[in-house]
Amino acid sequence: MPASGAQPAGAQDEQSAATAVRQMFNSIAPRYDLLNHVLSANVDRLWWRRTARAFRSTLGDPEAAILDICCGTGDMTMALLRHRPAGARPVLAADFAHAMLQRGARKFSGRGAIALEADALHLPLRSSSLDLVVTAFGFRNLANY
Repeated sequence: MPASGAQPAGAQDEQSAATAVRQMFNSIAPRYDLLNHVLSANVDRLWWRRTARAFRSTLGDPEAAILDICCGTGDMTMALLRHRPAGARPVLAADFAHAMLQRGARKFSGRGAIALEADALHLPLRSSSLDLVVTAFGFRNLANY
């Protein structure tokens, strides 16, 4: 069955598409933040702040369960954390590219977020257990939309 989402060159199905995307992000992780800032002329920073601000009512609820899916290097997670009250439930920051998640975890470690290495299409979470799910740039890279 052909991939119904991201289709990297050579991908034959969802599994091979996901593998190619994971390998690509693991390889560019050291340069990802710089590339994002340069290619967007720093507009990416504005997008994260505006997105987080749009959800401030949910973010302000200390009991809200929040997931930043495909969190990459954690910039969206950091924007979300700015709107969380002290002592709030941690934000879950999930990504399936280990190198990207490691970089993100260094940013938000000790700031109220938990790194979760997981595939967005196969999350280890109960259905209907979240109050808010956000993604910055991740949707375009899913093997199945």
